[in-house]
Amino acid sequence: MYTRRFWVDTETTGLSAVKHFAFQISYLIEENNTILHSRTLELRPDDYEKYEFSKQAEAVHGYTRDKITTFQPEQEAIATLLQDLEQYGEDRLTITGYNTNFDITFIKALLNRGNAARAYYKYFDRMHCDIMQLVQACRIAGLINLPHINLENVCRHFDIDTETAHHSMTDILNTKAVFNKITNILNTPQQCA
Repeated sequence: MYTRRFWVDTETTGLSAVKHFAFQISYLIEENNTILHSRTLELRPDDYEKYEFSKQAEAVHGYTRDKITTFQPEQEAIATLLQDLEQYGEDRLTITGYNTNFDITFIKALLNRGNAARAYYKYFDRMHCDIMQLVQACRIAGLINLPHINLENVCRHFDIDTETAHHSMTDILNTKAVFNKITNILNTPQQCA
């Protein structure tokens, strides 16, 4: 069976894709459990001064405005992303992540600013896979016992290292590890975590 996934995570300057922007995007392109490609992009909009830098977001990820403004211009990052998608996205990739809608809104905003909005629909499947929803389904079914299902909490539950959490590559690798743990639970339903 053909399964090509675009595992993705973003770090952003806040929660709104209108007022804030993604300054770090990490992705893995995977086919049938084999990683074909991985990359982390660190970027800033050319007109970054019109965007907000939330102090709450900075407290979570630790990246200051001064640090973020040294990153490459986003037009360069968009070109790199599009090259990767051109190489691996010929049959459309399924975006996969944790709370995926959040990342999708920032990716769409990035592509819109780069006059590449059509690329989203060219390279990505219209359906996506949100591992948080899978965790929630297992929680509701009583297969895992967690009061909160943010990524760090779920990782700690499964003994997945969170020391470098809130770097987009760490978070996407942790999301993939959570997916593997949940898959194991689902393959042995008598075993509750």
